[in-house]
Amino acid sequence: MSRALVRAGPAVGILGSAIFLLASLIAALAYSGTVGEAYSPLNHWVSELGEIGVSALAVVFNAGLIFGGLALAVFMSALGAVHRSRLAMVYVPVGIVAGVAGALVGIFPMNQIAIHRIVALTFFVLGCVAVGLASIDIKRGSDARFAAWIPYLGALTVAIFIVFLAVYIPDLMSTSTDAARPATSVVTSLEWLVLVGIVGWVLAASFSWWRYDHDHR
Repeated sequence: MSRALVRAGPAVGILGSAIFLLASLIAALAYSGTVGEAYSPLNHWVSELGEIGVSALAVVFNAGLIFGGLALAVFMSALGAVHRSRLAMVYVPVGIVAGVAGALVGIFPMNQIAIHRIVALTFFVLGCVAVGLASIDIKRGSDARFAAWIPYLGALTVAIFIVFLAVYIPDLMSTSTDAARPATSVVTSLEWLVLVGIVGWVLAASFSWWRYDHDHR
């Protein structure tokens, strides 16, 4: 079981990340908002792509979230099966929960805002924790499966997430009733950067691992 998981991990990571990115692009291209506006990561939240009744291809985006979230859980499990370090004992369960939470974001879109916020924040927080700890583990172990720059991509993702929280929390606590959508929004842009960082890290780590296995067979 462990051997099969290790062999499948890189492929699942690549496939899950690619499917999620493709689903996001398809949904974004088909998007037309409540006032007929096109989708832009500069002023739209990630979850707006999955808003049923507004996003024309919400089902595509939400399916991509479900598949991508479960793929993250599998990839983290495979990484832990390879490393078996003390750090892995932490980031594997954290990564699994993050992946499941990501899948639940697709099951509970922003139409169900209360539970949606819980699972979305769980994904972002635990996803960044898992990526950060896994990056430290890879760097500390000098694992040849992974390119030398991958831990730095993980560190950058965590740094962006910290900045995102610094902007998002005051925004969440704001009592402003101004419903006008700004032309550009720092908080939505940062949210997208964090998501791309997590998905990009999984994709890069998975591809590096897959290429190493392919070259050493």
